[in-house]
Amino acid sequence: IRVKLNERVVIFKDGLPRKSYGPGRHRLWGRRLTEQRFNTDELVFRALPEVRAILEPNWFAEVVLQPWERGVLYRDAFPMLFLRPGTHRYWTVDPSVKLQVLDVREPLPALTREFEALIPGSEYVDVTVEEHEQGLLFVQGVLTSTLSPGRYRRWTTPEAKVQIRAVDLRRQSVSLAAQELMTRDKVTLRLTLTADYTVADPATVARRSANPAEALYLAVQLAARDYVASVTLDELLEGRTAFTEYLDRQVRPLAESWGLRLEQLGVKDVVLPGEMKALLNRVIEAEKEAAANVILRRE
Repeated sequence: IRVKLNERVVIFKDGLPRKSYGPGRHRLWGRRLTEQRFNTDELVFRALPEVRAILEPNWFAEVVLQPWERGVLYRDAFPMLFLRPGTHRYWTVDPSVKLQVLDVREPLPALTREFEALIPGSEYVDVTVEEHEQGLLFVQGVLTSTLSPGRYRRWTTPEAKVQIRAVDLRRQSVSLAAQELMTRDKVTLRLTLTADYTVADPATVARRSANPAEALYLAVQLAARDYVASVTLDELLEGRTAFTEYLDRQVRPLAESWGLRLEQLGVKDVVLPGEMKALLNRVIEAEKEAAANVILRRE
């Protein structure tokens, strides 16, 4: 048999391992002989205990990685394989093969491009918190700390699942367009409302609301319905400021309890039905005509 430099061969007789051979040319006598070849370029290998027992001890090494450990195999100082917890056997016939054991309880080491491409994405999180954001660090679903802007890399394991969530701190708007409401005197109209807010406390937002924009939308909508239902059309049109103040009183405490800061809240448009517009126009015309008649009589 001929064995290449990057090969190792185990000879079997009657299905049982007999001897192992390194590189070179070997002559064997016998019958019912079979062989099993190993390619040492494939750094990690699997073999039965009986086969490993006849391999030369200096050909391979064995490592047992604990649940909090990870391993990286290097060849010629280049990362080749990433090892998860368990028992691993790897060829050491090439003296440049080295093993680095990493502790996931320690900070993640600096990652080169090759190292980053080697580690599975499920083993770590890599999040950049922008200048207008604040980061929230969760471990096993528990909020542990807040993070300032920057890039963060953390190990994540089944025993300590890590998640980094970035919260936008910029001013945001919620628009409630075409809200059909009915006044106390049974007039149906459509309102367009706007609310501007910023996140004041990201930790409170994470704990209290899954979707702060949707929660604010619903709060403004309910407050608007309550107010419009309690006033007549004339009171609504004449008391626009009172409407805005009512919305602010009702919505601001709720927003603050969710970790939001209400920046601005107001009525953008009031749209009346066509018939109501015509009726109001006739009323206005009549009022103006009556005022003109009064002036003429005075003259």
